[in-house]
Amino acid sequence: MKNPEEHDWREDEVRVGRTGQWLALAVFLLFLLVPAASLLVPSLRIKKTVVPTGSLRDRRTASEQLAKTLPLLEQWRRSDQARVTADLGIGNAKVFVGEAGWLYYRPDLEAITGKGPDHVEPASVAREKTATVWQPPLPVICDFAAQLASRGIRLVFVPVPTKPMVCREGLGLEADVSPPPAWSRVAKHLAAAGICFVDLFPVIEARGPDHERFLKQDTHWSPGTMEESAAAVAAAVSPRSALSGSRPRPVPRKGFGDLVGMLDLEGRAKRVFAEEEVTLKKLSNPPAGDPGKVVLLGDSFVNVFEDPALGFGEEGETAIGAGFASHFAAALGRPVQTIAINGGGATAVREAFARLPADRLAEVQTVVWVISARDVLLPEMPARRARIEWRSVALPKTETSSSVTPAGGATEVVGMLVERSEIGDPSQTPYAEAVFSTVFRSDDGAEHLVFFWGFRKRQFEPSAALEKDRRYRLRVRPFEENAAANRATRLDDLFRPDLVPVFAESFQPIP
Repeated sequence: MKNPEEHDWREDEVRVGRTGQWLALAVFLLFLLVPAASLLVPSLRIKKTVVPTGSLRDRRTASEQLAKTLPLLEQWRRSDQARVTADLGIGNAKVFVGEAGWLYYRPDLEAITGKGPDHVEPASVAREKTATVWQPPLPVICDFAAQLASRGIRLVFVPVPTKPMVCREGLGLEADVSPPPAWSRVAKHLAAAGICFVDLFPVIEARGPDHERFLKQDTHWSPGTMEESAAAVAAAVSPRSALSGSRPRPVPRKGFGDLVGMLDLEGRAKRVFAEEEVTLKKLSNPPAGDPGKVVLLGDSFVNVFEDPALGFGEEGETAIGAGFASHFAAALGRPVQTIAINGGGATAVREAFARLPADRLAEVQTVVWVISARDVLLPEMPARRARIEWRSVALPKTETSSSVTPAGGATEVVGMLVERSEIGDPSQTPYAEAVFSTVFRSDDGAEHLVFFWGFRKRQFEPSAALEKDRRYRLRVRPFEENAAANRATRLDDLFRPDLVPVFAESFQPIP
């Protein structure tokens, strides 16, 4: 007898025929076999890495980082990114793709649309967990100025307007230069504290069209804007300053901006963007004299067109000689001591300044602090996500040395790694190179603050896999002897001003 309910299927029941089953099985096997087959291609093989054996948190972080950087998945992700950027004008978590080839750094946009530096985040269980207490920028800046004033040192504060503040064409907005609401509050607050505040908005506005103000593919200003800003700052420092006899030599250069690098397209960048062309004015004869009276603190706005790692350099070039520091010194007519750290304008440069020998600090009369306005205007949580952190830095007492300067040359350190800073994803940072801090405890109980390369050209260095609670043999030199490492972004979660930083040239695990 035939079953009367044989073909009475329920509404939520799905029947798949034999052909459909074989197709589903084939797709499933394909997903299994493609990653395995990718191991036959050398460029897609998983690079050997060291998984930390320390805490569960360290192992989990390392595993998550490894999963994000699997070669096959990276190739797919870069192909997808190139496609959606070229066809749909879509960026990523760090880069906003605007109109007519303009690229914008998302934290720069947050700096002008956010709640400002004086916003206090409410207490909430939903807040991101943080290991340090947030210090708002304005009290930190005023405290630093007060410490300098107690030594008879004048502070000249120069926040550099970011691209969205002065280049609105790519955002589809009316061409205009409009400071964010928090800008005037910051200027009034610092002026009330007796700090010389240099407003670069009039200088940038006078540059004319947007493409004359900033680079389309970069977070930084154009060479012309940088040169005129350097002259304006020199006039604020010394109204009677005279140009040095150095004659600038025009040098044509081209390259991709740092925002293209943050899209992480690798070899696919040329399919989506054309290299940006600039004409730099290279200064080969710096002013003569003692550079101790004026100290320039800065971030990548000072290093761009000076540091080849930021682009527009040539093969084998260690310094370009066309950046802000060179033009500022020429406009001032005197040499300037420069401490400029990419991504370190908020805290790292002040820490480096505080470590100057006592006799050098005693000579200083003026400190010029050039910093991205983004670092000053971002509220707490967006600033933390952009790895911006403000910390109070105590200058040494006038009767004591700021630090013990290590002897020049290489020395050997044998000890255990007890602390290290996190590195993060190189493809999602504004800079292609970074060093990270560690603390080693040697056999005699002494502690050493040692910096290593974390990544270069957005690729992890072998030292990025250093393991906590393991012994190493290091060859180190004074940090200031490595110019490239001094300019690179410093990933420093440890904050050990009591230790003199050194840089590791090499390391070897001890079994």
